[in-house]
Amino acid sequence: MLYNMVMNASKNNTISGIWDELNQGIFPWVDDNIGELDDKHRLFMAVCEAVINPREFDYAKWKGNGRPPCSRLKIFKAFLLKAVLNVKDTKEFLRMIRAEPLSRRLCGWDSPGLVPSASEFSRVFGEFAERGFTDKWFAEMIVKYHGDTPVETVSYDSAPVEVRTRAANVKRRLARIDPDQPPPPSPITIQGARAAEVNMAELPVECEWGCKRDSQGKKKQWKGGKIHAAVTRDGVPLAVKYTSASLHDSQAMIPLAQLAAARVPHLFDLADAAYDAEPIRAACAELGTVAVIDANPRRSAETRAMGELEREVYKDRSAAERFFSHLLESHGGRTVRVRAPKKVALHLLLGAIVVAVEQMLRMLC
Repeated sequence: MLYNMVMNASKNNTISGIWDELNQGIFPWVDDNIGELDDKHRLFMAVCEAVINPREFDYAKWKGNGRPPCSRLKIFKAFLLKAVLNVKDTKEFLRMIRAEPLSRRLCGWDSPGLVPSASEFSRVFGEFAERGFTDKWFAEMIVKYHGDTPVETVSYDSAPVEVRTRAANVKRRLARIDPDQPPPPSPITIQGARAAEVNMAELPVECEWGCKRDSQGKKKQWKGGKIHAAVTRDGVPLAVKYTSASLHDSQAMIPLAQLAAARVPHLFDLADAAYDAEPIRAACAELGTVAVIDANPRRSAETRAMGELEREVYKDRSAAERFFSHLLESHGGRTVRVRAPKKVALHLLLGAIVVAVEQMLRMLC
């Protein structure tokens, strides 16, 4: 167990202090001959132990006919290491692990010639994205290692993700709407009565142009999507979702809140003025939490002032911003080289998994 691994670690309050107690089930061959391990490689091993279920790769076992397929476990570990080390693209990463015995052997390849090609990596990554098991692993990891640890606050926000592909033609899509038909209801008015999985599935994911104001009020435009997240005050992401850039932030909060409430008990859901809507407050109340949302003066003539307790807990809302900064700058969020929405979502999820394990280790230390 990750908890026992940390609690039985040495007195050193870093990831280095965890190494002696690491369960080596996915690294049975690691010995003194592998070389000196730094904190990044120890973090990588902890991430693998926390999230990977090797049985998930049984679908790709060799059946005895033709050429044996490359190991899906080794390639998945390699993509996790790429996220830990924040390597910008797969070709650069492959050059690195072919030249570095330590990284290569941690992934499972003894010699450079055994490392698959970049095209094989790309094909298998698409396979992982289509099968979708990483989302299940992430949810299971959060419940297993954090589900018994209630938190006070969970913060919600989004961050832009630039993707290098052609943007969808939004005007053409809008032109297909029949003007004689009444407009459909706002998604947030019906999401509270539906399951989280249904709500998540209906959020758009195609590449589009987005526009958002930063903390200084400056308008930012980008092409790609957004990553939305529900984050604890300690910086652990409980749920993440990649969507189109044009999706309004408020439409992702209820699905994220449903997943967060099911995974980790908490008291308050925190969000900025972009999420100020009564259906969101009602949905949070239905989930057993209190929504503390900054008032949006453009939506109501009467601005609701926060009470003393609300102002105090609202200070934790910056946890979501710190999570995005960590993900984008240190674990691949700024270096999205894949294009298909499912691949982009998986790329970002691998980074979020690394951040989650890193923050949980810091909490337990």
